[in-house]
Amino acid sequence: MTKETLQAKLDELIAQEDCGMNLYFILHPQDDYILKKANVRYDAFDPIKEVLRDNLIQLRQMIDEPTFAVLNLSGAEDRKNVIYQYDLDEELRPISLMKEVDINLFNDGYFTANNNRVFNFDTDNFEDVDAWIASYGVEGNHIIIYRKTFSVNLLKQGRNLFIFKDAEQIDIVKDDIFRIDGKIDFFLLDNTALIYNISILEKFNDFKDIVQRSARSSIQQIAAVDLVEDIAKLRERAESDISFARKLIKVTTNALILNVVDKDKIIQFARAHAYLSRRLKVSAGNKFDLEKKSAQNLFIQLLDDAFLHSELSSNDYLSPGKDILRPEENQ
Repeated sequence: MTKETLQAKLDELIAQEDCGMNLYFILHPQDDYILKKANVRYDAFDPIKEVLRDNLIQLRQMIDEPTFAVLNLSGAEDRKNVIYQYDLDEELRPISLMKEVDINLFNDGYFTANNNRVFNFDTDNFEDVDAWIASYGVEGNHIIIYRKTFSVNLLKQGRNLFIFKDAEQIDIVKDDIFRIDGKIDFFLLDNTALIYNISILEKFNDFKDIVQRSARSSIQQIAAVDLVEDIAKLRERAESDISFARKLIKVTTNALILNVVDKDKIIQFARAHAYLSRRLKVSAGNKFDLEKKSAQNLFIQLLDDAFLHSELSSNDYLSPGKDILRPEENQ
């Protein structure tokens, strides 16, 4: 999905005057994840819908910033103002749950009390809510929103008393309170899963498993080119550093350098580069020594073709931020 397409679709959603809204809870009582529709009372419907709309407006405003971009998750960069399109081969649980809502949104027989797909306070409780999903819009023009919940979303009765105004008197809230802020972590638009909060995505164990499996394949591709003295260093880091594993996937998926440029040419470039030559060591066997994490980072940036030279200013740059590289700086 392009930036322009996303802008247009959000404009259409925000402009809707009479649209629907549904709320769903993802329960995680033990090892399982259960999706249930919330039975929202009529006088709570519009306030929840307005919170969702406000956050869509904020999202739309962010997209107007010149530096904003929509990028594939497999080509992820460390940038702000980015929404990632999920393009990994294996589907993540939150995405499959959003798709379950999307597919059955207008199926009246799917989320019912009879099949136990409606949140029921006799059997369910807020304490087990791991995330919520909301739909906003109409058939053929709607968005599915996913938001992870944390302990701060639940105000439990206990030593604290929650009071509120009831007519002209003060009364006590008798039950636990669940807070919905309407913010967006992930969303589904035209069956395209988009990641707004990458830090939440990286907390999912199944996402880590997916990325690490892909990273292992990436390391095999790097090992086949025979550029690295000790490939085990990359394997060790990829298993413990999810962000680094994602960068490995990027440089092998895009293959800007790895599958295009001759191995000797890559080594020669690093040796001749004023900045790299002092920080990225080459062993006697004509391979990169990646003992240090700093060297590993530079190696990934090298495979990403991030080291550029301006013929106009004669400066060396590190893309995408276009940071000037100064060889004389402390290593």
